[in-house]
Amino acid sequence: MDTDHSAISSPQTLLLPCLYFAPIQYYSKLASGHDCLIELHEHFPKQTYRTRTEICDSNGRMKLIIPLKKHPERTPTKDIRISYDAPWQDLHWKTLESAYRSSPYFEHYEDEFSGFYKGPQFEFLAEYNLAIQEVVLRLIKLKPVIHFTASYEKTPPATTDMRGLISPKTPFVTDTLFHIKPYPQVFEPKYGFLPNLSIADLLFNEGPHAVDYL
Repeated sequence: MDTDHSAISSPQTLLLPCLYFAPIQYYSKLASGHDCLIELHEHFPKQTYRTRTEICDSNGRMKLIIPLKKHPERTPTKDIRISYDAPWQDLHWKTLESAYRSSPYFEHYEDEFSGFYKGPQFEFLAEYNLAIQEVVLRLIKLKPVIHFTASYEKTPPATTDMRGLISPKTPFVTDTLFHIKPYPQVFEPKYGFLPNLSIADLLFNEGPHAVDYL
């Protein structure tokens, strides 16, 4: 992963938020062939995929949310700290395991992810999200050029700003460059195909074919 903080000059650079087990829409951007610039200095927004991932279990679409320590309203994303006061890691892992144990590739990848749920190893949310992302990219053999912001800019030059586009508040169908197509899901017979879930859903169901799908 390229962690160069220098200025990005290519007009094809995509400006992306830093998300938790991001949805498929997000990874389609990482697979687009464009350079990607991940935002770490924005004032942290609430109720977004930065702390939330969506999967499907036996009860249907399910949100898994990372609790945070209290912070001032205008705290940069890079300074947001995870709270371990409640056993959310155990809940998240048990939910993932219950949802995907019967999927074709869960057993292939569970050891890669279980460690993220076995203790408070990460103080900062951005560090945690990026560590998971790095594992996902390695497993699907995707090598995008990724940079990180050095400061906040409302309208960065030479970038396509997607910070607000990939959000539970913005229907993914408004993204005209993202076209979802069905793939087999564990609970599809019960709920039908659920589009744009977490990349975990695609990975556990499609395994090494996930990159071809993207």
